[in-house]
Amino acid sequence: MLASSAGTFLILLIAAGATGSWVYRHATAPETATLSVVSGGGALVRSPGDSDWRLVDAETRLSERDQISTALGTVVWVTAFDGSTIEIAEDTVVTVNHLRSSRFLNRTKLIDVTLERGAVYIGMAPRGDFSYSEFIVRAGDTRVTMSDARNRVGAGSFLVEVMPAVDGASERAAVRAAVLRGDAIIAGPGGETTLTAPWQLIVDAAGVHGDLASAVRELIVNGSFDQGLAGWVEFTTRGPLAPEALPIAASIELVQEQTPRGSKVAVELLRPSDALNTATAGIRQRIGKSIRLQSSLVLDFDVKISDQQPPSSGADLTQFPLTFEINYVDAAGQENRWTHSYYILSEPAVSIPRDRATRLERDTWQRVVFDLRNLSPLPRQVTSIVVYASGESYQTRVANISLTSAELVDQE
Repeated sequence: MLASSAGTFLILLIAAGATGSWVYRHATAPETATLSVVSGGGALVRSPGDSDWRLVDAETRLSERDQISTALGTVVWVTAFDGSTIEIAEDTVVTVNHLRSSRFLNRTKLIDVTLERGAVYIGMAPRGDFSYSEFIVRAGDTRVTMSDARNRVGAGSFLVEVMPAVDGASERAAVRAAVLRGDAIIAGPGGETTLTAPWQLIVDAAGVHGDLASAVRELIVNGSFDQGLAGWVEFTTRGPLAPEALPIAASIELVQEQTPRGSKVAVELLRPSDALNTATAGIRQRIGKSIRLQSSLVLDFDVKISDQQPPSSGADLTQFPLTFEINYVDAAGQENRWTHSYYILSEPAVSIPRDRATRLERDTWQRVVFDLRNLSPLPRQVTSIVVYASGESYQTRVANISLTSAELVDQE
């Protein structure tokens, strides 16, 4: 009996020792992070147990289970305990699930967040003195994991974006994941893909992984007009000298056209000839997306101009059958506007500055690609795009509108 008790005690002692050893080797402790506002004044934080959000206008400490929400025009920067960073774009909601490191030995560290909407850019710090480190971003059923271990360098940078349906009716959203440096694993019900820099893929609402592509972000919703004018707002306005009693007589319609990229839906801006007054007709879209300063920006569209009055002249640079306008906020928080116009007729012997407008062939479809990477000052947030025609008469058709931000690969 005594021998049996001694044996049991020895087994319990060994088990306790093993448990203590496991805890010593594997137990983790919660860590913290610091949030700072990059731009805007709509950063909110909510901690567990809080019923209301609190406005953040100064450096703030974050803990596990804290939530961060940014309004349109607001970008925040989170620096974790190990130096890893999370750039939270505008109109984004993020929950911090875990900020963890080994309690006794520098064995592991973990950062785990959930992206409910919007976009985040992750800069994962190397493992340093740890044996293993992991950064996870969850978005719906999709999980993006970047890890760094001994004999393997996987730390780098990546981004995750939730892409809601154009009509907003779908309960589930597509997810875009791009790796700018290092590699990451994208996993979910639809399978698992290892993604390396500088590639991206889109996981659709059903969880299916798309093809690998260059890390390019489309900023415009429904630029193909396949879903009508969903995502766009139509507008018409009178010219500054037009009497209120005169009708605007301008229309915005969708038409099927044979463009340089095949049969596509085009938006037509049309106004019959009216020498008595001028009017503007167009469409606009609120973009409200932040871009990285090291990103390129490219505007791409197809256009056909069939009618224009009056001819463009050096004295009047407001009457064009097509103008693109991009409104943005620069790194200093200042609002800026870029415009470029297109025309088919000009006054004789008048030279229109090339940086202001471009002449096109009449009644001919042409593809235009405009590289905006040299905008000065550089854009930090693209707020809206406006496409319009102005004059006494015009007939302009535009299709395949795209404004993309190409994520340039991070450098060590």
